[in-house]
Amino acid sequence: MERAYQLSRDPAYFLMAAFFALLTTGLPAVMGQPRFMPFIQAVVLTIFLAISVRRGDMRSGLAVVFLWLTISMTVILLLTWFVPEQLERAFDNGFMQRAMTSEWYFANSPLPGSITAEPAAALVEMVGVILGSLLTGGLVGAWFLVRMANLAAFSAGHLLGIFDDPLLLFVALPVWSILEIAGAGGLVVVCSELLLAGRFALGEWFRRRRRLLAIFAAIFGVGLLAEAILPAFWHFHG
Repeated sequence: MERAYQLSRDPAYFLMAAFFALLTTGLPAVMGQPRFMPFIQAVVLTIFLAISVRRGDMRSGLAVVFLWLTISMTVILLLTWFVPEQLERAFDNGFMQRAMTSEWYFANSPLPGSITAEPAAALVEMVGVILGSLLTGGLVGAWFLVRMANLAAFSAGHLLGIFDDPLLLFVALPVWSILEIAGAGGLVVVCSELLLAGRFALGEWFRRRRRLLAIFAAIFGVGLLAEAILPAFWHFHG
């Protein structure tokens, strides 16, 4: 028997998602749009996410979110590496963010935006990812997610520009950033299902998705723990 067609399993769906990740990241970044960039990224990402999650296709939803994050972060990182002054305008206080990142890495200053330096901001980010996704079908959670990913890529691109060595990517994009973005991305997908799929029975949804929730919450939590401990020792260059 022929299987029913699913758009979320069509390669064209992922190609379109990749194209829009490139478009909604690269164009606003080059134009220097710090508010429009995360807004349009979050809106379009949520549309692609909804195509998968409304059918309960979590595998496809996770794949499209992580594909989006990979492409958008690569675009920000490369643009920051090669045209850093241009990309500064795409972030609020972009110049200061670059300066504080340099001070952290080379002068042992506190890591900007970290859970130890700004615990209230980290808490807001956690609540925004989880509760925002639950209440808005992933839209608010996606906004927090893309802002987190954009800033991590911006900082990494800045450090790579100083290092001038692509092999030091693992230093410029630290493990805690990767873990937090991966955990947050998974949480956005899973939590968005409650509204997108019209399954408003919270208890029943939690029973079905508690394993995925636990996995991605643990990844996010380990990332926060690493962010609290490792930055003071994360100095491998020079």
